[in-house]
Amino acid sequence: MRVILLQDVRGSGNKGDVIEVKDGYARNFLIPKGLAAEATKSREEQIKREQARQQAQHQKELDQYRRLAKELKGQSFILRAKSGDQGRLFGAITTQDVADLLNSRGYHIDKKKLEIEPIRHVGTYTVHCHFYQDISAEFTLQVLPE
Repeated sequence: MRVILLQDVRGSGNKGDVIEVKDGYARNFLIPKGLAAEATKSREEQIKREQARQQAQHQKELDQYRRLAKELKGQSFILRAKSGDQGRLFGAITTQDVADLLNSRGYHIDKKKLEIEPIRHVGTYTVHCHFYQDISAEFTLQVLPE
Protein backbone atom coordinates (compact mmCIF):
# COMPACT_ATOMS: atom_id res chain seq x y z
CA MET A 1 0.00 0.00 0.00
CA ARG A 2 1.28 3.50 -0.86
CA VAL A 3 1.04 5.98 2.00
CA ILE A 4 2.08 9.57 2.61
CA LEU A 5 3.84 10.08 5.92
CA LEU A 6 2.30 12.89 7.97
CA GLN A 7 5.10 12.77 10.56
CA ASP A 8 8.64 11.41 10.69
CA VAL A 9 8.52 7.65 11.26
CA ARG A 10 11.73 6.06 12.42
CA GLY A 11 12.83 3.35 10.01
CA SER A 12 10.27 4.29 7.37
CA GLY A 13 10.82 7.87 6.26
CA ASN A 14 10.30 11.55 6.88
CA LYS A 15 7.24 13.77 6.82
CA GLY A 16 5.89 14.19 3.29
CA ASP A 17 7.53 11.06 1.88
CA VAL A 18 5.42 8.75 -0.28
CA ILE A 19 6.42 5.18 0.61
CA GLU A 20 5.28 1.65 -0.10
CA VAL A 21 4.49 -0.41 3.03
CA LYS A 22 2.67 -3.63 3.78
CA ASP A 23 -1.10 -3.32 4.03
CA GLY A 24 -1.27 -4.50 7.65
CA TYR A 25 1.42 -2.06 8.79
CA ALA A 26 -0.44 0.82 7.16
CA ARG A 27 -3.97 -0.14 8.29
CA ASN A 28 -3.11 -1.28 11.81
CA PHE A 29 -0.35 1.09 12.82
CA LEU A 30 0.44 4.09 10.60
CA ILE A 31 -3.05 5.29 9.67
CA PRO A 32 -4.78 4.79 13.07
CA LYS A 33 -1.97 6.61 14.90
CA GLY A 34 -2.15 9.53 12.46
CA LEU A 35 1.37 8.94 11.18
CA ALA A 36 0.31 8.40 7.57
CA ALA A 37 -2.56 8.74 5.13
CA GLU A 38 -3.35 6.65 2.09
CA ALA A 39 -1.63 8.07 -0.98
CA THR A 40 -4.13 9.40 -3.51
CA LYS A 41 -3.46 11.65 -6.48
CA SER A 42 -4.99 14.68 -4.77
CA ARG A 43 -3.01 14.14 -1.55
CA GLU A 44 0.22 13.69 -3.48
CA GLU A 45 -0.43 16.92 -5.39
CA GLN A 46 -1.26 18.70 -2.13
CA ILE A 47 2.01 17.49 -0.56
CA LYS A 48 3.97 18.68 -3.62
CA ARG A 49 2.33 22.12 -3.45
CA GLU A 50 3.07 22.35 0.28
CA GLN A 51 6.71 21.35 -0.24
CA ALA A 52 7.05 23.92 -3.05
CA ARG A 53 5.53 26.61 -0.77
CA GLN A 54 7.92 25.69 2.05
CA GLN A 55 10.88 25.75 -0.33
CA ALA A 56 9.88 29.20 -1.60
CA GLN A 57 9.50 30.47 2.00
CA HIS A 58 12.91 29.06 2.92
CA GLN A 59 14.51 30.73 -0.12
CA LYS A 60 12.85 34.04 0.80
CA GLU A 61 14.29 33.81 4.34
CA LEU A 62 17.77 33.04 2.97
CA ASP A 63 17.62 36.06 0.65
CA GLN A 64 16.54 38.24 3.57
CA TYR A 65 19.42 36.92 5.71
CA ARG A 66 21.94 37.58 2.91
CA ARG A 67 20.67 41.15 2.50
CA LEU A 68 20.81 41.76 6.26
CA ALA A 69 24.32 40.29 6.54
CA LYS A 70 25.50 42.52 3.70
CA GLU A 71 24.05 45.61 5.40
CA LEU A 72 25.52 44.79 8.83
CA LYS A 73 29.00 43.78 7.69
CA GLY A 74 31.57 46.31 8.80
CA GLN A 75 29.13 48.69 10.52
CA SER A 76 29.76 50.23 13.92
CA PHE A 77 27.18 50.82 16.63
CA ILE A 78 27.43 52.80 19.85
CA LEU A 79 25.76 51.65 23.05
CA ARG A 80 25.81 53.74 26.21
CA ALA A 81 25.67 52.09 29.63
CA LYS A 82 26.15 53.10 33.25
CA SER A 83 29.65 52.41 34.49
CA GLY A 84 31.96 52.98 37.40
CA ASP A 85 35.24 54.90 37.60
CA GLN A 86 37.48 52.16 36.15
CA GLY A 87 35.16 51.50 33.20
CA ARG A 88 33.41 48.52 34.72
CA LEU A 89 29.72 48.43 33.86
CA PHE A 90 26.91 48.19 36.39
CA GLY A 91 25.51 44.88 35.21
CA ALA A 92 26.38 43.49 31.80
CA ILE A 93 25.45 44.00 28.18
CA THR A 94 23.92 40.82 26.82
CA THR A 95 22.70 39.63 23.43
CA GLN A 96 19.24 40.97 24.31
CA ASP A 97 20.64 44.50 24.77
CA VAL A 98 22.45 44.31 21.42
CA ALA A 99 19.33 42.90 19.70
CA ASP A 100 17.26 45.77 21.15
CA LEU A 101 19.80 48.29 19.83
CA LEU A 102 19.72 46.72 16.35
CA ASN A 103 15.91 46.54 16.35
CA SER A 104 15.72 50.24 17.24
CA ARG A 105 17.93 50.97 14.21
CA GLY A 106 15.67 48.97 11.85
CA TYR A 107 17.60 45.68 11.75
CA HIS A 108 15.20 43.02 12.97
CA ILE A 109 17.46 40.35 14.44
CA ASP A 110 16.66 37.71 17.04
CA LYS A 111 19.01 37.62 20.02
CA LYS A 112 19.68 33.94 19.33
CA LYS A 113 21.50 34.89 16.13
CA LEU A 114 24.05 37.03 18.02
CA GLU A 115 27.22 35.53 19.45
CA ILE A 116 28.94 37.52 22.20
CA GLU A 117 30.03 36.98 25.75
CA PRO A 118 28.35 39.27 28.30
CA ILE A 119 30.15 42.61 28.11
CA ARG A 120 31.19 43.99 31.51
CA HIS A 121 33.65 46.77 30.60
CA VAL A 122 33.63 49.91 28.47
CA GLY A 123 35.40 49.37 25.16
CA THR A 124 35.11 48.20 21.57
CA TYR A 125 33.86 44.68 20.81
CA THR A 126 33.27 42.62 17.70
CA VAL A 127 29.84 41.01 17.53
CA HIS A 128 29.37 37.95 15.34
CA CYS A 129 25.89 37.47 13.89
CA HIS A 130 25.24 33.94 12.56
CA PHE A 131 22.07 33.77 10.44
CA TYR A 132 22.34 30.43 8.64
CA GLN A 133 24.95 27.82 7.75
CA ASP A 134 27.13 30.01 5.53
CA ILE A 135 25.46 33.39 6.10
CA SER A 136 27.02 35.50 8.83
CA ALA A 137 28.25 39.01 9.50
CA GLU A 138 30.44 40.82 11.98
CA PHE A 139 30.02 44.36 13.20
CA THR A 140 31.64 46.55 15.82
CA LEU A 141 29.93 47.51 19.07
CA GLN A 142 31.42 50.41 20.96
CA VAL A 143 30.35 50.56 24.61
CA LEU A 144 30.63 54.04 26.11
CA PRO A 145 29.84 55.31 29.61
CA GLU A 146 26.68 57.36 30.12
